Amino acid sequence: MQGVTFNGTGDIRVAEVPDPELTEPTDAIVRVTLAAICGSDLHIYNAGTAFGFAEGQRLGHEFIGTVEAVGSAVRGFRPGDRVLSSCNVADGTCVYCRENLSCSCVSYSAFGWAPRVWRHGGPVEGGQSEFIRVPLADGTLHPMPEALAGPEHETTLLPLVDVVPTAWHGLVRAGAREGHDVVVIGDGAVGLSGIHAAAAMGASNVVCVGHHPDRLEMAARLGATEVIASRDEEEIAARVQELTGGQGAHVVVDSISSTESMATAHAAVRAGGGIACLGMDHFMGKTPEVNWRDQFLRNITITGGLVPGKGYLPRLLELVEAGRMDPSPMLTHRLPLAEGAEVLMIPVLQS
Repeated sequence: MQGVTFNGTGDIRVAEVPDPELTEPTDAIVRVTLAAICGSDLHIYNAGTAFGFAEGQRLGHEFIGTVEAVGSAVRGFRPGDRVLSSCNVADGTCVYCRENLSCSCVSYSAFGWAPRVWRHGGPVEGGQSEFIRVPLADGTLHPMPEALAGPEHETTLLPLVDVVPTAWHGLVRAGAREGHDVVVIGDGAVGLSGIHAAAAMGASNVVCVGHHPDRLEMAARLGATEVIASRDEEEIAARVQELTGGQGAHVVVDSISSTESMATAHAAVRAGGGIACLGMDHFMGKTPEVNWRDQFLRNITITGGLVPGKGYLPRLLELVEAGRMDPSPMLTHRLPLAEGAEVLMIPVLQS
């Protein structure tokens, strides 16, 4: 079969890779019908060798598809089932999975990521392939609702695997609720997902801060009540103050998480509010500075973290079925797998 592979920093190819086989009774084989790239795939492209990626390793952790085969111990799925996959392997039964923290599962492995975090035998499985072996299928896969299982819904469902729950996780961790004022810094995929998720939660003011006209236009389509095309901290803070009666936002989602964007987040958040730090540049050695004095004096919660995506799927799918959520406009390009290596060359939506 074919799969997208890493062959050195800046060298991504579509290559022939071995067909997956059931190796454990808890495995499933999934035929991938749609997969996505992620901002972390760009980190691999730019610095994969530094992360420990091996030549020829398969990539991809965001995918949906159809179950082709299951091991003898799989109870929740059978061939023909349409499924979404968590972006990480999880058993679904450990204490962390029961606490909706599957990203800390005791059996955790990451699809399409460095070999050091793959613990389920054989080479690292990647979702940017024709087929994929999914370990611990009962805990890792999630069924598509019957009403959404058709191919016409795939572009709506694919963002629910990672990018939308990442934003949702940030909002939840930072305390967002219906009627709150929410500011999202960054107009990439995570930022736009934050806008869409905040609107679906019933936020009052939903403000997108960015500097790409096409993405800001999309933010408005996805639920932003205001867009601010600026990088100027004082200008952004002044406009947020105007929109919130001089208080600032209850929640700020920082999808960039640089020192500069975190300073803007502090300027935009109200006393007692929350900042969700969702950017991943710290993996590239760019840890943002945080204004801990402001955090302490104004009781600001600073949070974020790796997404336990599967735990949010039931609620997100409910919102899709109710017509309150459809992130498909964020998917601006659709290519066959044979052109998968070219996707990283497209100016993609990135935080």
